[in-house]
Amino acid sequence: MKKVLIINLRRIGDVYTTGHLINSMANAESTSISMLVYKETENAAKNLKNISSLHVIDRKEIITLKSNKLFSDGFAFELLFRQIEIIKKQKWDEIINFSNDLVGAYLCSYLKNSSRKIVGIHFNENRNIITNNNWELLFNDVLSTVKYAPVHFIDCYHKMVGVTHKTDGEKVITNSSHNTKALSNINMLRKNHTIGIGSTKIVGIQLKTSDTAKDISESIMVDLITLMRETSELIPVILIAPFEDERQFAIEINSKFNNELNIIEADLEAVSSVLMNLDILITPDTAIKHIADLTETPVLEISLGYAPFLKQGSYTAGSLILTDILIERNFNKSETKNLVKTNIKAVDIMSSLLYFFAKTKSIRPRLSNDVTLYSCSFDKLGARYSVVAGSVNAQLEIHRLMTRQLINSLYDDNESSEIYSDVADFGITAASIWCGNEKARLTEVTKDLLGTLRTLIQSQETKKGSREFINNLGKLISHSESSSIMQIPVMMFKTKIEAINSTTFAENVKEVEVLLYELKTNVQKVLETIKKLDGIIGHMKKEEFSSKSGPAEIN
Repeated sequence: MKKVLIINLRRIGDVYTTGHLINSMANAESTSISMLVYKETENAAKNLKNISSLHVIDRKEIITLKSNKLFSDGFAFELLFRQIEIIKKQKWDEIINFSNDLVGAYLCSYLKNSSRKIVGIHFNENRNIITNNNWELLFNDVLSTVKYAPVHFIDCYHKMVGVTHKTDGEKVITNSSHNTKALSNINMLRKNHTIGIGSTKIVGIQLKTSDTAKDISESIMVDLITLMRETSELIPVILIAPFEDERQFAIEINSKFNNELNIIEADLEAVSSVLMNLDILITPDTAIKHIADLTETPVLEISLGYAPFLKQGSYTAGSLILTDILIERNFNKSETKNLVKTNIKAVDIMSSLLYFFAKTKSIRPRLSNDVTLYSCSFDKLGARYSVVAGSVNAQLEIHRLMTRQLINSLYDDNESSEIYSDVADFGITAASIWCGNEKARLTEVTKDLLGTLRTLIQSQETKKGSREFINNLGKLISHSESSSIMQIPVMMFKTKIEAINSTTFAENVKEVEVLLYELKTNVQKVLETIKKLDGIIGHMKKEEFSSKSGPAEIN
């Protein structure tokens, strides 16, 4: 049996997202999966299915020792080593740094002699970052750089590990008594509703997040519940965690409706039982959203503040994400702290909700200016967010989708017809403009690439050639900072160049030459991807011309 250790030293919501990878690995082969988390997220990890053993680091206790001037720092390190001693003594087939942070990297480096394989960031003896494949480079160096991430984190982890995403199987552990109680209570709500049990829709509303910058405002919440109560088919249910601040907020909201609202309080162990009985959950970016994904409960996510929905958005087919137009979003936490500014109104949330329940999706909801609604579907690469309605910047959206298509081609040797279809929805003119701009950028990169290759050969003959090579290499690498689709292959090239550890000039030259020809191959793939879209545009133009001209008239 394969033994795997997953390290996830992040927050509760991030711990729950691990459930997708665990489910896929458990279904792929006979695998024993263990997990290492912080003590404060232990209860969340206990709710995940298919974990054979759980290991815990008591971060607060370690920090207390470290910050106490009466004790040497050695006491804190000794405590840490004692807490992970049981892991160190075991032999693992694979250790996965799901945190992908600095602490996780140091732990993986410390544990590397205990494992045949490390996935995710870790260091060698010289503190150089070690990566195993292009997907790790993509995750660490590209997704952290591009403004509008083309790939969901969960899908990238699947690719890094090399496991196929599996949707079948239970991902969370539920309590049978909680399941029975939740089913009974929700069915009672349906039964007591005036229009009958078969027509009612139970809509859960999560009130609070851990950060006010991501919260739905009280005024929007009140307006939304008012609209829902005016719609006979919908039953709003307020969901809160067992914390006093959430209880008080729920009481305040409920007082505006004569205390007639249904409020459900549930801890982490019970909330999955509640979610399984809802028709949809309305929530900002919260841990509850990630639990809903694991129970396959549809979500209408209201993405506010710095919530990175393109990287970590709702992950269930059919779920919806309502956001301010992307070009106005700032995903930098430090710049959006406590800043609540949005164009989203209660009527936008309500329109999106009615669209979700509509039998036909041909009629798109009308939204406020600079508000966009996305839907989650799945293609060969995983979760893809497509525009349903609202305001869009066509060039931004086409670029985001074609970047995804390029990743499909470069690293999965695959293409998605659905992506080309999504791009075509933005129209012939917008797609043609994007293709023209990207061809110009590709020409610039190709010119600098050929110049670098030429001067690389000359650098071995003269000092002047060496200087020219360095200048050309710098020009080539500068394209990694562009907003073009060429940013991705050049960024990967730059990362690999920086990771070269050769000691002699001749070895360095040889490795650089190999990487330059690899980049040349990737540039050709970019060209093929653009040409494919060009061909689709040409076909659309012919169809448009034929439909306008009609059949020839016979005299």
